[in-house]
Amino acid sequence: MKNSVRENPLIIKVMSLLVACALWVYVMNEQNPFTTRSFNVQLSSVSLADDMVVNDLPNSVKVRVSGPRAQIAALSDESLQAYVDLSEAAKGRNTYAVQARTPVGEIVEISPSLLQLELDTIAEKMVSIEPRIVGVPNSGVTVGKMDLKPTAVTIKGASGRVAEVAKVIVLVDISDHDKNFEDEAAVVALGKDGREMYDIKIDPGKVHISVVVLKQLATNNFPIKADLSGSLPTGFAVDSIKLTPDTVKLTAEPQVLGHLTEIKTAPVVLDRITGDVELKTPLQIPDNILADTHNVIVDIKIRKLE
Repeated sequence: MKNSVRENPLIIKVMSLLVACALWVYVMNEQNPFTTRSFNVQLSSVSLADDMVVNDLPNSVKVRVSGPRAQIAALSDESLQAYVDLSEAAKGRNTYAVQARTPVGEIVEISPSLLQLELDTIAEKMVSIEPRIVGVPNSGVTVGKMDLKPTAVTIKGASGRVAEVAKVIVLVDISDHDKNFEDEAAVVALGKDGREMYDIKIDPGKVHISVVVLKQLATNNFPIKADLSGSLPTGFAVDSIKLTPDTVKLTAEPQVLGHLTEIKTAPVVLDRITGDVELKTPLQIPDNILADTHNVIVDIKIRKLE
């Protein structure tokens, strides 16, 4: 048998090739071993219909890639792709698989690999703009008249979100003004809770304002009170509430301020709070009153009952 092997050149060549392959695999594993590395990859959607929008697509997902160490070391977050294929997506909440691509190596894990996404149709409508004055003017100054151009804008977004828009406002800062002035001001969409809806597109995003300034106003500081709504889950209690700031400077006609004792925040819903929270909460400022701030930080400490 040994003689037949030595006498058969084909067998010798095959055995030599196998030995060479084994040596190559050994050397490669020693000099350039396989490794696994995680990447934070930006997530996008593909093939979404023009009249549809995704409400809650995460910004990124984690992707683990395995391969030769030299190749994996050359990869970066930006060199990988992660996406959700929405080519056959329908309106409503459904589960979608996250897919990823890498130029080298092999993808061994995507986290999360499945997403619950809410898809909605796009809607738009024309909405009138409500001016809202911010800042504190010079002593004894008030706004007598304000003109906006244009007086209405088009809002666009997911139909469910567009339906939740309570008003569209323009913030007019009159700080340090004691004469008539003109300016460009940003337009903001607010929800029913008084918070800005950043996912709503507004056209145009800015309007031209002309302000007529008048004299004779009163200014005073008023305490701020948190307007708590609902109840904490069973077994939890409010330990303390801190407001920052805890007072607000208001400017208005003297008889208007004379009817005030405090200013409340927008309702703070307690129903699902089970731990300490810090919330940026708008104040309930009447439209005919100027304020030096329109938001406060509500710091709520929660304790667990035994």
